[in-house]
Amino acid sequence: MATHILGIRHHGPGSARHVVDALKQVNPDIILIEGPPEAEAILSWAKSPQMKPPVAILVYVPDNPHRAVFYPFVEYSPEWQAIQFGLQNNIPIRFADMPLTHSMGLRQNSVGEDVVSDHEEESTHYKINNEDKSSGSIQEDSSEVFYGNPIQYLANIAGYEDGEQWWEQHFELSREDPLLLFETIKKAMKVLREKSFQDIKINDLQREVFMRRAITKARNEKYDSIAFICGAWHAPALEETYKPSVEKELIKDLPKIKVDTTWIPWTNDRLMFENGYGAGIGSPGWYQHQWNQPNDDGTFWLTKTAHVFRKENIDISSAHIIEAVKLVKALCMIRNLNKPGLNEMQEATRTVMLMGDSLPMILLKKELYVGNNIGQIPDEAPKSPLQLDFDKKIRYLRLKLSEEEQIITLDLRKPLDIQKSMFLNQLNLLNINWGELITTQSKGTFKEQWRLYWQPQMMIELIAKSSFGNTIKQACFFYIKEIINKDIDIVSLSQLLQKSIASDIHESIDTLLKKMDEVSANSVDVKALMQTLLPLVDVLKYGDVRKTNQEKVKVILDVIFYRLLINLSVNCMNIDYDQAVETVQLILQCNKALLMLDNPDYLNEWYNQIKFMCENSSVHPYILGSCHKLAYENNVLDKNQIAKSFSQALSLNNIAEYSVYWIEGFLNNAAVILLFDEVIWSVVFDWVESLDENEFIALLPILRRTFSVYEKAEKEKLAQKVKYVRKEVDFSHDEEKGVLFNENLALPIIKTFSELLGLKL
Repeated sequence: MATHILGIRHHGPGSARHVVDALKQVNPDIILIEGPPEAEAILSWAKSPQMKPPVAILVYVPDNPHRAVFYPFVEYSPEWQAIQFGLQNNIPIRFADMPLTHSMGLRQNSVGEDVVSDHEEESTHYKINNEDKSSGSIQEDSSEVFYGNPIQYLANIAGYEDGEQWWEQHFELSREDPLLLFETIKKAMKVLREKSFQDIKINDLQREVFMRRAITKARNEKYDSIAFICGAWHAPALEETYKPSVEKELIKDLPKIKVDTTWIPWTNDRLMFENGYGAGIGSPGWYQHQWNQPNDDGTFWLTKTAHVFRKENIDISSAHIIEAVKLVKALCMIRNLNKPGLNEMQEATRTVMLMGDSLPMILLKKELYVGNNIGQIPDEAPKSPLQLDFDKKIRYLRLKLSEEEQIITLDLRKPLDIQKSMFLNQLNLLNINWGELITTQSKGTFKEQWRLYWQPQMMIELIAKSSFGNTIKQACFFYIKEIINKDIDIVSLSQLLQKSIASDIHESIDTLLKKMDEVSANSVDVKALMQTLLPLVDVLKYGDVRKTNQEKVKVILDVIFYRLLINLSVNCMNIDYDQAVETVQLILQCNKALLMLDNPDYLNEWYNQIKFMCENSSVHPYILGSCHKLAYENNVLDKNQIAKSFSQALSLNNIAEYSVYWIEGFLNNAAVILLFDEVIWSVVFDWVESLDENEFIALLPILRRTFSVYEKAEKEKLAQKVKYVRKEVDFSHDEEKGVLFNENLALPIIKTFSELLGLKL
């Protein structure tokens, strides 16, 4: 019986090519691959013509799908090529590693990430020496542990700074006989394990027990020729022998949990991450090129580079490509390389095509170095009913999963577009944030613009919601039902109602409205009531586009609106500045919502309340100033009334801080009023002029903050107005008259206003 251990670099195109060549030579009876045994049942789908890498095996805990492990595969993954070889030649394939029912159980009992990659391991190191193999003794190592990369260690000995470059030149690009090459790798790893790296992770030792047992099982089943594809580090351990007691001690009392498996599409950018969802591939685009063009001397790659630059309007001639290829070849000769690597390609690109400029190299990252591939899974592959419904919907709606950002504009008057909108809103409701609703340039109410960006972890969220229903819409209904059965505030309920209507989950509306009625009846939190107003108004204003019955929404809005009016003034008293600023933002938000709704009864009651607030001296001055501006802009108070209020607020009898907060509230984002309303201009002008030097210096930071939000052009116009013209206003008449400044008398005030506005005249 012959067992061929093929130690590879995961996702190495050269390793993949060597694996295929070695398998052709040995023609094994069975192929064992480092991977989760639970996934063997779904391996047959890898043969489907619809299966297109990058893809990943997802192993998850059914009761908690967020606890998951991914095993990504690309076309150039050695494991993927071994699977394809076995399926095409009818050779049995088995995954041989620690079952994830155990390893995920270990992660569940330890502190760590819920979602991990295929090779994320425990950090505890153990020392295992030759004598331990016979004695059965395994001890936790308390000495200093070497955490370095073994490949980097060998590279340093050989004089390489980059371990990846050393491995690529000596193994990935090697022209040696593949079986001899894999034997060399195994011997190198054996020396490292025995001499330099005696401190081995306990997780490695446990996994290798299961790998050896898989080999033993295959031998007992009378397979004469066995091929085992595994990470190079594990290769020598699979030929070692330990006493049964040693192995038993390593894997005793392992926890066990139930797991499920499925295939999911993967993306190139996720392959780049070392942990979490990734695979640690530095440049997926370059690796794919190496797999597709193994004999390229740089011509094909640099031609693709030139195409990318030309698309960005950077002039690259054929001569640039020719000279860059010559430089690549020269660098290979100087550095004694088997083939040019990505470093040589980058140096030639920067030197010849860009004349030493590194900045344009950024343009190559997305299209060339990373690539924009996204995998495809057969429709018949095992999936949850919710996944099947998701696939059915995106096909019907003509939506495409892509790792590239897409912007789509929907016209809600069109049946297909409104269904797209409802579907994307349903996914957002389930926390599957594939689409983000963004502002559209259209002024109509029938347009929506969405930014779409698919990420593989979104499939985890989809699977996690499978317990709520077999369709997206059904899952939304039961997900909402679970949420509202918990302790939830009025703001969250209103937002949930808004999402339900946008998602066309009408079955939930009655339940939500009933819950909102209960919560709002007991709510005296004015801020929460104000935050609730805008979502409800949005439902009333735009819900008709989705044919929504709004009567019940109107009932709830009435309750919240009038409860808000009753409690608003009281909640604006005895508060600090930060609370006042927050309250004003909510008042402006409510004003915007009510203007959008355009209900005369609501608006009349609202502005009566605003006017009442303006007359209440106990309200925080910042809120008072803001309410006066709101009343002035909406014709609730006329110019004479505003001028009188200004004079009272800025009176010398008031403390300066009160006046500053009042004027800050009024003038916040009010440059237009100052520029074109001579009544307000004169009042502010006179007040600043009345301040003595000490008062002005004390108030300057607050005043500067007020004017700092103005646009530069607005501040320049204000400065010019201070410099040249002052309007004298008679508040007893509607007609305003102005006279020119006496420039000598005005100079001190000009300097003061210039300092206030932060301008130099």
